[in-house]
Amino acid sequence: MLKFSNMPGMHERQLIRKYENPLFEDNVISEDDLSRARYKDKVEIEDFMNDFQNLVQEAVDFDVTSDPEVVLKLKEQLDKSYEKCAGLAGDQGEIKEMLVRLISAIMKAMWKGVGNDYTARSKLEMEEKARSEHFSLLEHKIVVDMIRPDSIIKEDELVASLLSESEESFNVALQLFHPEQQAALCKLAGEKLGMLEDGHPLRPEYMNKLIQMEMQLKAENSMPL
Repeated sequence: MLKFSNMPGMHERQLIRKYENPLFEDNVISEDDLSRARYKDKVEIEDFMNDFQNLVQEAVDFDVTSDPEVVLKLKEQLDKSYEKCAGLAGDQGEIKEMLVRLISAIMKAMWKGVGNDYTARSKLEMEEKARSEHFSLLEHKIVVDMIRPDSIIKEDELVASLLSESEESFNVALQLFHPEQQAALCKLAGEKLGMLEDGHPLRPEYMNKLIQMEMQLKAENSMPL
């Protein structure tokens, strides 16, 4: 029996979702598969740390009088760095905290720069709220793995990956999809579960999530425009 990491990276996480999971066609995972996944996750950490050190230096050298475009670019880089960090293997809590402090420092300078401009302040308020909500979503690894530009979750494995998550992460991940996309996911989930044996021990759990998908979709469609 394979022994997985307590805090795996993206590549190992997907193997964990697949391992002996009837929803996936290729659910047989070998020690070699696990070793390769861990190596890729290790390389990701090394690459991230190299970029992170350079980014920190940029933030340290940050000048509040810099061109606004330069400030925006640095802030976007910090946001993306947090997003990437949230999916790395191991405990990256300290680095995430450091990134939050750096982002806060940039935002403080931006707040000072807009002064009493009501429109500009409203935009900053909305941005900070959106960032806070986004970072909360990133606490769920399935969300991190799905939204990455280089996500390894294949399109034909999306439904299986979602259904394999905890109920909390599953419900959070559904928020990323529009009603039309949710309808397509419901159809695919129904088809996939239809191929699962009635007596399979995991069938009730998966069926319950399908029901949740259908109820959420119904609620979305009944909301007034």
